[in-house]
Amino acid sequence: MVTQNSIHVSDDLLAELQAKAAAEGRTVDELAEEAILKGLGDRAWQDLFEYGRETGRASGHTEADVPDIVRTGARAIHKGAD
Repeated sequence: MVTQNSIHVSDDLLAELQAKAAAEGRTVDELAEEAILKGLGDRAWQDLFEYGRETGRASGHTEADVPDIVRTGARAIHKGAD
């Protein structure tokens, strides 16, 4: 479902969006939606990375410990599959 919405951007950004959209044969709305979705997706990844960093710090493990932890977990998974 598409709903009519309005967002306010600077004149410079609007001009950049219009030029890019014209060059790609797309509408400003399509380009803006794609950019917003990408930005939200990037933010979600950053939130996940931050969660991982916080969890890692809380665990007391260092980044150098990660390969051994992964190997140990992989062995346990493979052993359980036998």
